[in-house]
Amino acid sequence: MVFLILFLFILLILLIIPLKIEFYYEFTDYSKYKVTVSYLFGLIKKEIDSTKKEKESKKSKSGLKKIDAYDLLRYFIDKGQTKKIYLNIIIGIKDPFLLGIVTGIIWSISCLIYSFILKDKYINEIDNKYIMVTPKFNEDMFQIFFLCIIKVNLVYIIIIYIRYMKKRKGGGIFARASNRRLNENYNG
Repeated sequence: MVFLILFLFILLILLIIPLKIEFYYEFTDYSKYKVTVSYLFGLIKKEIDSTKKEKESKKSKSGLKKIDAYDLLRYFIDKGQTKKIYLNIIIGIKDPFLLGIVTGIIWSISCLIYSFILKDKYINEIDNKYIMVTPKFNEDMFQIFFLCIIKVNLVYIIIIYIRYMKKRKGGGIFARASNRRLNENYNG
């Protein structure tokens, strides 16, 4: 009995400890990204890096339904705690008039992205935030640096996994048997 209570207590503690997800995107000469997931304060860590060539031995299954990436991202942002947002866009055009117009357009797009991330949240909830669009005169260049760190409890990851398995299996919440009829009990 004591071991069962101890096991349930440890399981509860493991479900409460947050999972840290770090998204990093950089576009300089070519596009590269890195997603780092760490748990138990960095003891368990998984990293997906676009610069490392990974052999893909997984075959795509044609019977799988697509998962809506927007809903998944929105769920992570709503349930998680955004710790850091860093966005630095460096743009350079030789024509200063055109550079001013493009810089203003990029500022508005970056603010739209920022408002998407902060939907239903206060700006003071984020500890470290930095957004900057830097114009470079007399140079032709375009660079993006983006970093976002979100902490999410493991319970929400399990809920997302259950939703994914339901969509993959094809079942709904209110699924019926395939042989249902009007007179189900065959009463005369």
